[in-house]
Amino acid sequence: MGCVKMTFTQDMQIFDEKEWEKLVEELSLPPRQSQIIQHLFQGKSDKQIAQDMGIALPTVRTHLGRLFEKFNTQDRSELILYIINYFRHGRETKAYHHKQLHHNY
Repeated sequence: MGCVKMTFTQDMQIFDEKEWEKLVEELSLPPRQSQIIQHLFQGKSDKQIAQDMGIALPTVRTHLGRLFEKFNTQDRSELILYIINYFRHGRETKAYHHKQLHHNY
């Protein structure tokens, strides 16, 4: 799967390789979406992600839109928090998040 070290800075690791692989599997993330999320955890902009991955900026934004829709999130910060909470609390996070969205309307 390539480099899966997830960091905010070079010194602070978020997930180890096995944890990340488990998350990718449980969240049913295709390889490109997994890579996009890795870049988000590194604090990269859409433009930086496009450059690093060798894809067009609109393609990055399409992937982000699909991720936001898939996890019922509004933006990259909420997506990152969702993934961290999913990691910490597992499947119950998905049910809780879904319930919260429907109670807010």
